[in-house]
Amino acid sequence: MAIKFNHILGALFVVVATVLLRVSDAHGGRKEAIVGGWNPITNLTNPEVVEIGKFAVDEHNKEAKTKLKFQEITEGESQVVAGINYRLVISAKDSDSPHNYLAEVWDKPWEKFRNLTSFVECSLENGEQQCMLT
Repeated sequence: MAIKFNHILGALFVVVATVLLRVSDAHGGRKEAIVGGWNPITNLTNPEVVEIGKFAVDEHNKEAKTKLKFQEITEGESQVVAGINYRLVISAKDSDSPHNYLAEVWDKPWEKFRNLTSFVECSLENGEQQCMLT
């Protein structure tokens, strides 16, 4: 009888500990990336991130028949899904004037799949370009 009681207490302890850890996670107890959530990209010069940015500009050029030239990524975030979604603010030149664009790219490197899902010029507010990430 004591052995069964100990197993029940052990199982109860595991359940309570799991619930407490989940509550701690929900309140910011851990700082790891959340699957499905958007997380800031801290190294915007990472070669993989730059490659995604250049891909976005190249694909947009093909689709819109433009000649934008990639300059840099000024802001970005990523989301782990069935692959990785990238949301990037990209500076690109059109002739001589630079503009900012908000691009979204879905990447699944193990399948050699990459898709530009959105590419829009950032809006002007009070004379300044504004790109809104979440």
